[in-house]
Amino acid sequence: MYFRKSSMKIKLLLFYFLLLVIHSASAQMQTDPPMRQVLSTTGSSGIIPGWGTIDYTIGEPVVTTESASSFPTVKWLTQGFQQPDLNPLIVKPVISNSPCDGANNGSVYFKVISATGIVYLKWGNGIYDTVFKINNLPPGTYEYYVKDDNITVTNEIKITEDDNIKCNDLLDPYHVITVNHDGINETWIIAGITNYKNNKVSIFNRWGDMVWSREKYDNTEVVWMGTDNKERILPAATYFYLIEREKGNDKDPKKGWVELIR
Repeated sequence: MYFRKSSMKIKLLLFYFLLLVIHSASAQMQTDPPMRQVLSTTGSSGIIPGWGTIDYTIGEPVVTTESASSFPTVKWLTQGFQQPDLNPLIVKPVISNSPCDGANNGSVYFKVISATGIVYLKWGNGIYDTVFKINNLPPGTYEYYVKDDNITVTNEIKITEDDNIKCNDLLDPYHVITVNHDGINETWIIAGITNYKNNKVSIFNRWGDMVWSREKYDNTEVVWMGTDNKERILPAATYFYLIEREKGNDKDPKKGWVELIR
């Protein structure tokens, strides 16, 4: 009988000891919904009346995790190795400067890298829209805003021009073609190509295979629209061009790259 009482006392002591350890252990509670459980292999979860749901572990420090892409900054208290599952808003402007003196035809395309929900762009004092390509920009500094379902960020871009080059002498291919059927930048424009009637334009993939080629390129009737020689749709990627033109009695080839975006 004495042995059974002693055994019961030991069990009760162990039970109270475990309760004391659990309540004294470092606790983690997220400050922003939705709640996420962050547990170690020895952790657990429970509800403290009048306070809320907690996830707790023993012997692990509590650290602060900050959202770098939001304003004001959102903070979480996190334990263990698991971190908040963030999908920040990252938009990269792809800029084409005004190529010559007085052209006033710079452009910028905003490429969405990551976001939550639908992304909207506001250009200067305009309104939010889903159009991410801005054309015919004279030199200057322009402010823009982008937002998704979570946050809004603002920044600025700068359009420049080469005032040492006259537009009539320039051959300047655009670096971006966005074939997404929005009516904007659907074809690849080569500024100044009409000054050289006898020309040949060839497009190559990254392996060096020629996928498209035409003579007498004119930006309208003879123009690349993101297809191969058999009018099959090419995948979004970086392609390389070779422009051959007659300049006096010599060939004056021009090489470069163009980004096809769908």
